[in-house]
Amino acid sequence: MTAALRFYEQALGWEHLELFAAAGCALLRQPGGDAVLLAAEGTAAEALSRLQAPACRELSPGGRFYVTAPPGEALELLQQRAEEAGGRWLDETEPGCWRTVTITTPEGYRAAYWQELFPSDEETLALFAAGPDRLEAALAGLGEAGLDLARAPGTWSIREQVLHVVDLELAALHKLKFALAGPERGRVYHGNGFSQDAWAAGMRYASRPIRAEVALFRLLREHVLSVCEHTPGALARSVIASGKEETAGRLMKMMAGHANVHIRRVGEIRKQHAVD
Repeated sequence: MTAALRFYEQALGWEHLELFAAAGCALLRQPGGDAVLLAAEGTAAEALSRLQAPACRELSPGGRFYVTAPPGEALELLQQRAEEAGGRWLDETEPGCWRTVTITTPEGYRAAYWQELFPSDEETLALFAAGPDRLEAALAGLGEAGLDLARAPGTWSIREQVLHVVDLELAALHKLKFALAGPERGRVYHGNGFSQDAWAAGMRYASRPIRAEVALFRLLREHVLSVCEHTPGALARSVIASGKEETAGRLMKMMAGHANVHIRRVGEIRKQHAVD
């Protein structure tokens, strides 16, 4: 526990709130305010009861969680501190969208430090427009057997990655269209969240063809770009969702970044299996 606390405090900069030595657990606070319970195996339930705290998300070994890095924090310094303290790091930045530095702790958990980037409207439109070409290039030459390749057993195949990308576009498009079509600011949007794993299972991602979805992805992007071209101040239009204002430009940036992450993963799978 002492060694773990040292890493989280000194390398990651978390605040140590309280140590319950007899119970084998400690309470910390991440930058941004989220509370974290560090507990020895089998002690989490007792510690939560002692703290009279609600149930929390429990990470499985190797689990990943996100930390919103404070604006202006130098992620390079975080990398250096983590490396010096015995952790490993991986830069997973999505250019024009966000910076992500994922730190693997000595216990094997992965803390993904995330900072949003703010491209110009022109850069956002270019990122958004480039998606279909990138997806089609990543899939070029793959047959049905190639589409079923994955990084490891139990992880999504190339086929499943593609179908997930298109479904996310369709889900996000509803909010984006409300922003583009409504008054310039202030309209409240009510949407439903979804479980990506439930959708993947329920809509049979593992066995469906992708031809129609790849074509639909291009048409969806072209549709949005046409609306933006003919709508004055399109990217500045916004909706209020879950109490926060979201502009059309930010939604388009996040859609572009999400698709690019999965497109890059397709390339990684092809490289891993030596599929040119």
